[in-house]
Amino acid sequence: MAVDLVYWFKGSMKRKAGLEEFCQFCDTQYLEVINYVQTRWLSLEKAVDRTLKLYTSLASYFKSNNDSQARFKRLQQLFSDPMTELHLMFYQATLPAFTNFNLLLQRQSSTVHLLHKQMHLYIRKLMSKFIKPEKIKDVRVSDIQYQSQEIQLPDSKLTIGFTTRVTLNRLLEGGDISQTQVKKFFAGVRGFFCEAVSYALSRLPLDEPVLQHATFVDWHQKMEASIDDVLFFVDRYKHLLPFDSPQDQDKMQEEFTDYQMMDDHEVSSRQWKEIKDAEDAEGEFLQTDKLWVHLSSLKNEVTGRPKFLRLIKVTQLVLCLPHSNADAERVFSSIGLNKTDTRNSLHGTLSSIMTIKMAASEPCFKFEPPAEVLMASRRATSSYNKAH
Repeated sequence: MAVDLVYWFKGSMKRKAGLEEFCQFCDTQYLEVINYVQTRWLSLEKAVDRTLKLYTSLASYFKSNNDSQARFKRLQQLFSDPMTELHLMFYQATLPAFTNFNLLLQRQSSTVHLLHKQMHLYIRKLMSKFIKPEKIKDVRVSDIQYQSQEIQLPDSKLTIGFTTRVTLNRLLEGGDISQTQVKKFFAGVRGFFCEAVSYALSRLPLDEPVLQHATFVDWHQKMEASIDDVLFFVDRYKHLLPFDSPQDQDKMQEEFTDYQMMDDHEVSSRQWKEIKDAEDAEGEFLQTDKLWVHLSSLKNEVTGRPKFLRLIKVTQLVLCLPHSNADAERVFSSIGLNKTDTRNSLHGTLSSIMTIKMAASEPCFKFEPPAEVLMASRRATSSYNKAH
């Protein structure tokens, strides 16, 4: 549907003008139809939201016009079917669960220490939409027989979104849809959730030991962690963490215990404000790398040496582990934007461009050179002008 809808209006000012007239008639704001692109991971939710905002106008447009093209016929049939809007509303209510987890994987700050917990929470959230809560609580997600009808919720309690439920009841009471269509809709909902859970269980590394043991890095999970989590990385990366002697491990135990016993007030409010993740609007996650930069600066009051000398080394290694391939995908995308068919002879220049772009923390138009760089540039310019 999304592809047909976009390509029907794409490149045709006449069709766009016609849709704009129907938007004015239906008292809705005219907006461009958004295309769903599989390589753009978050485009589906935006495409669905935009289609629903224009739904009344789009339905009027296709019901009021005639065209012999197959694409128009398909769209006309879809917008004449009241079930189309129900399916879009269901997607609008359900997709945020996928989008939020996707955003976690796309964070630029390290989140490898969060993945084990968040993967399980994500699957439980999906299951809670169609499975009885008591069948999910205190049970490993991989052991839940989610396809069994006995533990699934009845149709009246399936999580399909409040707006979807109200619209469904209104259409059924008004005779616009039949009871058979309703049963088919709920069967599709169950199939959708079962397939989503099956895909997540088969693709997500729920039992990956690296992710299980990396949780000690997280300030909020430190009390549930143990020294074994730290020693797992010492044993796995012996060539990078030479702390396998009994004396070193005893010191590591002391440092880890001190870390666990730390309270929130030992980090100032100003530092907590800096540590808060700028990508997280709800303040649920912290920029753990900045937190550990602060912890690395703490000194032992007696010896004056770093308080977490060994623990910091292990933490630095954990935070360097990639949590997804999002960064690599961004690099490939940036290369594709810079090296094009008409700009394909960059040679060493492309490497320099990518180095600058990957090192930049903000867009180039916001970059302000330091005063020292400006002064050196002026001196160099003056010297060049005098010499020529």
